[in-house]
Amino acid sequence: MKLRGYYLSLLSFSSFLMVASSVTNSATAQCVQADVGIQYNISGSKKPTERTNDVDMQSNGDCRGNASVTTGVQGNVGGNGPVRQDRKVRHRFEGGDNGDGGSTVQIRSNPQIDVYNPADNLKY
Repeated sequence: MKLRGYYLSLLSFSSFLMVASSVTNSATAQCVQADVGIQYNISGSKKPTERTNDVDMQSNGDCRGNASVTTGVQGNVGGNGPVRQDRKVRHRFEGGDNGDGGSTVQIRSNPQIDVYNPADNLKY
């Protein structure tokens, strides 16, 4: 009976070690590329805003512990003519191939907002 309890406790302990080692091995410090670009138009124009938002994110090789964040705001308030907004962003990480890092996490948040304001068409 004592021998069975010994084997069960040994089995439980070895299972715990396997779970603990798999949890610690899965954590890898990665790199982050993030872009936040807001484009807005508040005007009396009934035509939709012409927009481009060209974001290119590249990452080569393993990457560890770096972050690259871009932010940009393009806005127009007033008027009643057509509006054009163009935005171009380039991110590039060059990592090594030593296997110490992980893949790069890429985040994009690019809201485009149009608000029609009839007051811009009033004639005084």
